[in-house]
Amino acid sequence: MNPFAPLIGNELNLVEQAMRETLTGSTLEAHVNALCLQMVNAGGKRIRPTMVLLCAKALPTYQAEQDEWRAIKLAAAVELLHTATLIHDDVIDNSCLRRGVRTINDTSGNHAAILAGDYLFTRCFNLLRDVNSLKATGEISNTLATLVAGELKQLEKEGCLDLSPDDYAYTIYCKTGALFEISAAVLAVVREESAELISALKAYGRATGSAFQIADDNLDYAADTETLGKKAGIDLADGRITLPVILALRQSQEQDRSKLEEAIQAGDFAAVKTAIEKTGALAAAHAQALEQVRLAQQALSVLPDSPYKEALYDLAERAVKRCK
Repeated sequence: MNPFAPLIGNELNLVEQAMRETLTGSTLEAHVNALCLQMVNAGGKRIRPTMVLLCAKALPTYQAEQDEWRAIKLAAAVELLHTATLIHDDVIDNSCLRRGVRTINDTSGNHAAILAGDYLFTRCFNLLRDVNSLKATGEISNTLATLVAGELKQLEKEGCLDLSPDDYAYTIYCKTGALFEISAAVLAVVREESAELISALKAYGRATGSAFQIADDNLDYAADTETLGKKAGIDLADGRITLPVILALRQSQEQDRSKLEEAIQAGDFAAVKTAIEKTGALAAAHAQALEQVRLAQQALSVLPDSPYKEALYDLAERAVKRCK
């Protein structure tokens, strides 16, 4: 159950309904809709639509009559965009498990999975059309471009052992922070709120997204496959150098660093995990995630006090208190 259901439970149900409705009703598209519904119905944390709804209702100018339905459509659009990227990620990573269920590429092949992800992009923008905001559509288009740029940058840096913390910060902004950023600010953009308010909400989403991704990358070295709902160690297997590895490399003495580099290049997950534990890299990475939480909460000072603002504080903290 979503911990914020007492505040936005009904709206979250309507978000689920909006996603399902945009993936049903067309005979010509029945097969691709069924594939996409497989992923949508698998559920997930729904942290992005939760952020859309809480940030919307935290706005001092929020008006239920005109804003509730727009927030629901925007939340559904953001989650479909996120789901589309997950489907494509599964193809790139050759993943066979997502949210504890078999991936589309595993059940139906890479070709079908790529087309299903592409189709979800069209459904995302179909929902945005209903909101009728060129500014919001433009912002989400830019977010999609950032997501693609981030994937290309990650591919370029695959297996790079001299990756810096700044390189990593840029990658996780593109990969995760950008979508959290627009989730937090999208209704404010539609309402054409002040630049100060939109900027603060974007800062909140960006920092929360960074905290979330650092925590997620830590889990790859701190949890097992059953807990994760996907294969543990997949980042290393795919050549992704994440923050725990970057910090372990920086904190290792010369001889230990050479051994760690060899283990990374060989894909020796056990040896890399041991080095991460030995150097305290997980704790150091977790501290950086907590700093992002602090920055996110600080950004909320622009909002008036309300139960929704308190929930946003909590949401940022929950981004790093995760077991899967």
